Amino acid sequence: MTRQSQKTAVLVAAMVFCAIILRVLGKAGVWSVPVGIVRSLIYIALYIGWGISVSKRIIQVQVRHYLLAISGLMVFWFVIRSTKYYFIEDAAIGRQLWYCYYLPMLFIPLFSVFVAISLGKPANSRLPKSTRLLYLPTALCLLLVLTNDFHQLIFFFPEGAVWADDNQGYEFGYYLVFGWGIICALAAFFLMFNKCRHSQRKKYLPFLLLSCSIGYALVYASGAEWMQLIGGDVTAAQCLMFTGILECCIQCGLIQTNTGYQALFEAGSIGAQIVDMDDHIRYASANAPQLTADQMRLAERGTAMLDHNTLLRSSRISGGYVLWQEDISDLTAVLEKLEENRKTIAESNDVEQENYQTKVKISKIREKNRLYDRLQAKTAHQIELLDRLLAQYEAEPDPETRRGLLAKAAVIGAYVKRRGNLMFIREKSKVTDTAELSACLDESFANLELMGVECAVDIPGKNSIFIRDAIRVYDFFEAVTEAAMDDLRFIWLKARSLEDTVIFSLQAECRTELSALSGLADTCAYEKGVWCFTLRIGKAGEQE
Repeated sequence: MTRQSQKTAVLVAAMVFCAIILRVLGKAGVWSVPVGIVRSLIYIALYIGWGISVSKRIIQVQVRHYLLAISGLMVFWFVIRSTKYYFIEDAAIGRQLWYCYYLPMLFIPLFSVFVAISLGKPANSRLPKSTRLLYLPTALCLLLVLTNDFHQLIFFFPEGAVWADDNQGYEFGYYLVFGWGIICALAAFFLMFNKCRHSQRKKYLPFLLLSCSIGYALVYASGAEWMQLIGGDVTAAQCLMFTGILECCIQCGLIQTNTGYQALFEAGSIGAQIVDMDDHIRYASANAPQLTADQMRLAERGTAMLDHNTLLRSSRISGGYVLWQEDISDLTAVLEKLEENRKTIAESNDVEQENYQTKVKISKIREKNRLYDRLQAKTAHQIELLDRLLAQYEAEPDPETRRGLLAKAAVIGAYVKRRGNLMFIREKSKVTDTAELSACLDESFANLELMGVECAVDIPGKNSIFIRDAIRVYDFFEAVTEAAMDDLRFIWLKARSLEDTVIFSLQAECRTELSALSGLADTCAYEKGVWCFTLRIGKAGEQE
């Protein structure tokens, strides 16, 4: 028991002793009313103080609420008792106040049951809804007492006598009410007893006080004169006994409290200590290190290093700081291992970097070769045709003929170049704009004009199409151009945008038979020396 607990115990004992002395004086006729009122105020102050103490010590919310309710009921009991004896002269009002005694007499044991049920549960837990059924018999018992004047099933009064508490007899209903209170009190105690996790010796302290309460009731019922003189006030005695039982449960650990942290802190192995603002140690655990004032101040500003494997940390609390040591040996070992690995990696980093750069270069070359191979495979015919034209150009002596051969080579070269661009774009994206296709055709038309061919192109931009469809249109244009290159006089290509498609119309004026290309187009027609082809392609997003 701490010194503060000892002081509290002495104060409570002194207050109870003074209350007993005042009762003896009242019985002896010395200032009966003033002495009785002061005595009641002592008990009321005692129970209010106990309620305040409970609100500070009890952790579990439900337990705290019910203990505070018990404290309030005890204060209520003393208030109505004092009112009845010292301020009320009307017998009917006094009798009703006497009936009201049974409100705390019934609900104090019931709330004790709720306290016992709540023990061992989380701090903010709630009682099961089924426990509310216990209110029903308690409320019925109270209702029977309060309505006794109508049925006299609890107390009966002889005919012609004043209906008062000193002229009553007991009916069977009284024993039901009294029995229900006893059942609740015993149930509360035994529930607490079974939930106790402390020593067997301490378990019996509340039981001894409960035995004293039962013994008091038996002696009081026997009519012993000394008991009537010293402890004849049932209200004072039973409230005191019940408060003692509950407080004993708290002290024994049957009801958990928010105390004992100093002993727990001292017994801990966390290597911590609490210091005030002047760096004076107030609390320290068993293995807390001896710290200098400079180390404390350094830790209060941040983190201090005690040794290679120990850090000293701090946190600001009300009135001071808490300092604790932190073992970082595992972290130190990891850092040392990382440093070793860093050195090893640094030594091989240059070689790895060179290897990586070489791999990147090889990958780029391979990718370029792959794309060039694909382009060569797709334009093999055009490359072969280009070689023949250049060979003829070298062998041809006539300048005009050489100019025509060079123009044809330019047309074929433009196609190879632009076809490659479309393939490279396709590696990054599946979709392009019709403007890209228009740029390809513009370059091919510019070279066709060198051959004296009249060209016209009309392709609206801002229409997204798939790369594969752009290649299809450009390949078809090239096929027509190559087939009719020797006698091509006019070529015209126009695109028309519909809701979900783009229709390309190609017209070529030549004497060459182009019907073999009809399979590559959607429609083919020939009229007055002009071949007309159409290709229908879907806009990007409208088809897959």
